[in-house]
Amino acid sequence: MTTPTPTRGRGAAPRKGAPSAGRKRSFLVGTQNVLEDGDYSQSFTTLTGGSLQPWTLQGTGWLSRLWFSFQVSVVGSTAAALQADGPFNTISNIQLNDVNNEAIFGPFSGYVWFLTNKYGGYYFDDDPATAATFVYQTSTNNGNAAFILCIPLEIVSRDPLGPIASVNNTATLTVIMQIATATTLFGNTVTSWTVTVDGMQEFYWEPRKTDKQGREISGAPPANGTTQYWTQGSIPIAGAGQINQQLITGLGYPFRSYLFAYYAATRAAGETNWPATLTGLKFEANYLLTQYSVLHWQAEMSRTTGYTAATASATLNVPKDVRGAGLIPGKEAGIYGLFFNKDFFKKAIGGETRRTYLVTSPGSNFILSGLFGAAGNLYQIVNYVAPGGGGGSAGGRHQDTSSITGGM
Repeated sequence: MTTPTPTRGRGAAPRKGAPSAGRKRSFLVGTQNVLEDGDYSQSFTTLTGGSLQPWTLQGTGWLSRLWFSFQVSVVGSTAAALQADGPFNTISNIQLNDVNNEAIFGPFSGYVWFLTNKYGGYYFDDDPATAATFVYQTSTNNGNAAFILCIPLEIVSRDPLGPIASVNNTATLTVIMQIATATTLFGNTVTSWTVTVDGMQEFYWEPRKTDKQGREISGAPPANGTTQYWTQGSIPIAGAGQINQQLITGLGYPFRSYLFAYYAATRAAGETNWPATLTGLKFEANYLLTQYSVLHWQAEMSRTTGYTAATASATLNVPKDVRGAGLIPGKEAGIYGLFFNKDFFKKAIGGETRRTYLVTSPGSNFILSGLFGAAGNLYQIVNYVAPGGGGGSAGGRHQDTSSITGGM
């Protein structure tokens, strides 16, 4: 008689093709990515600037990002000239509010919006100023511009992590946008201009319940409720000299990336007056940066972003800025970044497992020390993540990243 082989508590193997009682299949298996254009279109002609009609988003499924195309035509009576923050300074304010009317993205300027795209680590080629469709040019007294910017909600597409449920029309997200004065874009006296803005939604439809073999599919992305935020703070620099400054913007949440923007009258002046050696950036009891030379920082940003141009655009005369379709992008003048989202693939921003986010507390010490060369403002543009799926805000769990790393 044959003795049965012990199963050591594992139970009988499931039938081939039978639904699994264990882990559900990925949300991505049961859905597809959808692009829906034509939902929002506005035309603006007021020379003194003002607000566009808010875009109250209709229910679609799981919203991953919003795309905006801008077409600008300017007629002037004096010579037009390209501006250092142009053409993104067309927008004086952008903001995306959640269902509770709290900002997820913004409020900040169109140039900061551009920085969130360029340094966000969401695409292989992130820089909107070197996209094939980009235009920023002058002709005598006139000028034209065309560019596309994105409001990112999805953090990582391979899971996907971060899409926001947009499944009904009673609890909606709202985009608020203001246009700058007509003289901002080309610096000339303007007699007329037209700004046309079109918005497009990118989302996932509601997934199927099961796959073709009857296996259950997850009805929501992992760590459902996880939201990324982009926000801005600033500190004044009274004059040339050493600063030792506590940084508070975004504290209490895990940092994904952190940009400094130094304007000493201009960004170009901020670049030339950035500390030749940053004394230190201290987090709690340890240093993230210490005696960090500007050359090493520039080289690190070049390696991790792929923005390798070393010279200025001749038209803008701003150190390392580049504007023009097809050009090799460079580091933005006056902009220095810390990236906690480059631990997975080639140490490139966006190659991330979420394990190396900088987890902060509301009372964390985050202190910047350095010798700055001129008076101005030092802005902090912070991308932080509020974990969902059990990592919500109750009881300080917004600092718990286990749900966004699969528990690892």
